[in-house]
Amino acid sequence: MLPIKYILPVIPIVVIIFIITIPFGSGCSGDAQCISGKVTEIVDGDTIKVDGKSIRFSLTSTPEIYDDGGILAREYVEKICPIGSIVLVDEDDLQTKGSYGRIIGLIKCNGNIINEKILESGHGEISTIHCKTSEFANTDWAKHYGC
Repeated sequence: MLPIKYILPVIPIVVIIFIITIPFGSGCSGDAQCISGKVTEIVDGDTIKVDGKSIRFSLTSTPEIYDDGGILAREYVEKICPIGSIVLVDEDDLQTKGSYGRIIGLIKCNGNIINEKILESGHGEISTIHCKTSEFANTDWAKHYGC
């Protein structure tokens, strides 16, 4: 058995890991990637980087950064899920090939589903073209916005 002096330093680390994972409940659905990490960049209103990996918001489309509303969409995401936030990315099981090198998924941040919040804010629209090819098409928020 290990002496207590070796066990005590490990306890705070275990507690921190436990606290970080609590807001995400059961985690991800399906069999695709489940990524927990830190937001390292807000690219635009529907793409972020998590630990350097590019993540595209499933079923969500916002204006490009150089189009009208593009900067506002990015600023909104920065406000609700700023750089440094811990997120959980649930990769879309029906879109595991990604999009332009990006993982497509549902993003949970600070108690919110960012995909839903960007639609709710009016800064984005539902990508109805992907409703037949998304694991998340039958969620309440996706159906509410047109899937």
